[in-house]
Amino acid sequence: MDYIGPYLLDSLRATEGAIEIWNAQDAVTGVPALVYKPVIAELPRWRLEGVLTWSSRVADAWVAELPFGARPLSEREEKATAGELTAWARRLLATLLEMRALELSHGRISPEHLWVKGEEVWLEGLGLPVPAREPDEAALVATLKEAAGDSWRGWPFHRVLERLADGELNLREAAERLAEPMSLDELEPAPAEPAEPAPPLEPPSTGTVRVVGRGSARPRPQAGEPEEAAGKPETGPEPPPAVEEPASEAGDAEPLLPEPPRPYRLDPEPAAGRAAKSSEEATPAPPAAEPGGLASEETGPAPTRATGERPVVRIDEVSEPAFEVIEPERRSGGRQPLRLLLAGLTVVLLAALGFLWHGRQSGPVSGGSGGYAVEFRLEPSGEHAELVLLEAPEGSKLVVDRVLAVIPGKVYFDVPGVYRIQLRASGFLPQEKLLTIPPGSRVITVRLNR
Repeated sequence: MDYIGPYLLDSLRATEGAIEIWNAQDAVTGVPALVYKPVIAELPRWRLEGVLTWSSRVADAWVAELPFGARPLSEREEKATAGELTAWARRLLATLLEMRALELSHGRISPEHLWVKGEEVWLEGLGLPVPAREPDEAALVATLKEAAGDSWRGWPFHRVLERLADGELNLREAAERLAEPMSLDELEPAPAEPAEPAPPLEPPSTGTVRVVGRGSARPRPQAGEPEEAAGKPETGPEPPPAVEEPASEAGDAEPLLPEPPRPYRLDPEPAAGRAAKSSEEATPAPPAAEPGGLASEETGPAPTRATGERPVVRIDEVSEPAFEVIEPERRSGGRQPLRLLLAGLTVVLLAALGFLWHGRQSGPVSGGSGGYAVEFRLEPSGEHAELVLLEAPEGSKLVVDRVLAVIPGKVYFDVPGVYRIQLRASGFLPQEKLLTIPPGSRVITVRLNR
């Protein structure tokens, strides 16, 4: 394994002209990086959003550190979603505008030079002294189109980038169109077909309008209007209206017109005098007849008719409540201070347990494992690897050339110093790394390479 400063060279990623690009890792911090060698030029000093920053220059090599979890767009198996395409396009167009202001050009934008993590994107290799292959705008559009696949036409902004690649829009106009989604209507005006005017409504040649209605419905004549105005011809003389004889007895026939319902009345009399009056109501007097067959209604309680009419409902007003009102007893507040005391003791106990657990997690681990605990994580997730100890510092009692642990998980080292380890995983290339104990971070992420 080769080393350049603290960086352990893992595998050769690609070449651009005479420059080799290596996958590397900081042996001290575990941060993944890209190493470019040999590069004789001076290291650029500018920093741009959306561009991998040059972190250092070691001998004749440039080093660019990678964000944890980022991977090249060319190694992404799934196609980009509409949200990811929108976020990437906005970020990269803004980056190209900043590059244009600084008179910078990449010239080699491709899926291999874009590193993505969710909706974040970074351009890799800006500033390398290598010749350009194609304009940045056209290369960016081709790269995003390849990442979208079949969903490119369904993305709302695909027409904006296509016009950018064709030269119909400049870089700033395209960035503004993506920043303002309401301007999409201006980009793709739909060819509006001239709508034929609807022909005007002309009256029929006869000059009459016929209204079609239900034949079974008979219009109801208005008051004081003859029946001929309702639309039905008169077939014969109308018989005179029947005059109803006034009712003389309670047992006479009911009038033709129904009697309006009687309202419910409240009985103003107490319950004691109700029995005496019920005998009087058993033999009601006939009501006075009015013209038209309707009986006049007198003020007062209506009598019960012998013809089966429903009786008047009376509601007694009771001054006393129907149920005894029981007020809930108020609890004494003697237990409230006791509850507060118990709650305070619980909080103090939990805080003590938290400090105790934190103290056990920090510093050298005591117990059966002993030494310093370092947690290893793997990318991609779901994989397992064996950690083999190749070299150990003086004073260590760990056995070399044997499997020390299986990661992901915690690995314990007995003494401080520099350990040389090797990671072996099925289907991946073995990796050797230098690990300094105690490390700067208690969590080290290892990315496996096929």
